[in-house]
Amino acid sequence: MRTIKLISIMFIFATFFINCTHDETPIILTPVDPGIGESADTLLVQRFATPPDFDGEIDAIWADAKPLINKGTVSLAGDRIIPLNGSSNGDASLEPVDLMDPYTGEIYKYSLRGGHDGEYLYLLFEWEDDNDSKDRQSWYFNPITSIWQGENKYANHDNDKFYEDKFGFIFPIKVNGNYPQGFAGGTCTVTCHNGLSDPQPGHKTTRHYMANDGELADLWHWKRNRTALSQSVDDGYIQWEDDFGIASANGRKTDEGIKMYSTSSFTDGATDLKGPKYVIPNGENYYWITQAEIDNGTAKAVTGVAINGVLTYDGGTIDPNLDLIAYSQGFGSKRFPSIYINPGGAGNDFRSDTQVRAKHVGSGWQVEIKRKLNTGDPTDAVFVIGEEMPFGLAIFNNAAIGHGQSNFLTMKIEN
Repeated sequence: MRTIKLISIMFIFATFFINCTHDETPIILTPVDPGIGESADTLLVQRFATPPDFDGEIDAIWADAKPLINKGTVSLAGDRIIPLNGSSNGDASLEPVDLMDPYTGEIYKYSLRGGHDGEYLYLLFEWEDDNDSKDRQSWYFNPITSIWQGENKYANHDNDKFYEDKFGFIFPIKVNGNYPQGFAGGTCTVTCHNGLSDPQPGHKTTRHYMANDGELADLWHWKRNRTALSQSVDDGYIQWEDDFGIASANGRKTDEGIKMYSTSSFTDGATDLKGPKYVIPNGENYYWITQAEIDNGTAKAVTGVAINGVLTYDGGTIDPNLDLIAYSQGFGSKRFPSIYINPGGAGNDFRSDTQVRAKHVGSGWQVEIKRKLNTGDPTDAVFVIGEEMPFGLAIFNNAAIGHGQSNFLTMKIEN
């Protein structure tokens, strides 16, 4: 019977990937009024008499904002050198060579509009993406080894993409009246360093840190799953690192505030086997667990992982061997989330004060962003009315690190 089940899984797995093709039809972003025009590299942030409703819907007022129309392209980022996925067990031949593969060469078209009301910056960000990606490193059961595993964080091939959609923005921060050296001409590229030495297991040889001690850049990072309850970006910044030139150098830091997410991972002290930290018994097709579900008992804490894969929790057990297809890699409907989340500061701390209202419309994302022009946080960029600021952005399509870059952009904030 076990052999029959495994054959069935393999057949469904093959059918799933044969039929999983990409729709080449691009979406039509919000139409551009010919009288308003557009720009490929400059975002004009006009003053609103009345700001738009901040709800993720596209109000009529946005039609009067001149859009920046461009695309993000995934470029080569340097060799991996050592494998990054735990499933590779140290075998680099199982992973692609470049850090951005298998996303390299992908192009994501986008539209960006801006406005302000004298206190807040408002952005309307739209980009093409026909899938709302949220199947992020889900836990599945391997019936060959009887071990619970997470989907790979770093895709090894096109059919190995199990992550969440994301976007990023980077802005320079003035320190003692000066922007980071070279930022105006390089934007994100001045923070990106590749070919770093002495990589240890799990280290990338390409890292972000500032080129000079004392420099700072503001980094907004929206994560479709992990910031779902905070409705914000995971606000952070980039700084200089003393171990520059070495793969351990990681200049990315988070702003002060409550972390919105945690990894759902449990290790059984008796068997030394891993599994999810929390589960919702009989739950299907869910990709995160909320702190509220933990608190009210809907989600159960796992207390044991047996050598045959059976999970024990307070009040029952889950035996994946009784329904191998439901817990199978890639498409099992009962796979478990890799994270549990909470609202964080919900806009009331520096980590969550850049608020987001996001909506996937079937063929792409439409996102409204709202943040104070000046938050008072020294690790936040200050948007000054009447001034220009260089910036860059990135789009992650179901990717942990593979991102389409759009750099060398300028924001002009009107009086």
